[in-house]
Order: sequence, then structure tokens, then C-alpha cells
Amino acid sequence: MLKAFGVEQDNRTNVKAEFDKYTTSVPAVFSAGDMRRGQSLVVWAIREGRGVARECDRFLMGETDLP
Repeated sequence: MLKAFGVEQDNRTNVKAEFDKYTTSVPAVFSAGDMRRGQSLVVWAIREGRGVARECDRFLMGETDLP
């Protein structure tokens, strides 16, 4: 599915996404957690989930109040 949408992947087949922005090679497509990092600890998934929510809010609203 990632290839069908043209989303770039790294050499481990994880989605390439800009650090702390979670943006992928496809505009308006974000990635976090296991899709971006591979299997990881739940604390990383929670942190990245919050981060990608913040960046989606910024993308949709032009700004964000999310931490």
C-alpha cells in the first residue's frame, strides 16, 4: 500500500518521516510509531502519537496549542 501511494521507505521498509514533524514524502501524509521507527516501546509510540497529533493540528489549522 505504501508503494501504491508513493510513500518513501528506508532500507528496513519503515516509512521515512521527518524527525519531530512526522511528514512523509507525500504531502498531507504523516507517520509515527511502528510505521516510522519499526517495533518500539509503547512509551515511544505514545510520544510519537502526541507529536503527530500536534503536527496534524498545525497542518490543518495553521497553528497549534498542543504540547
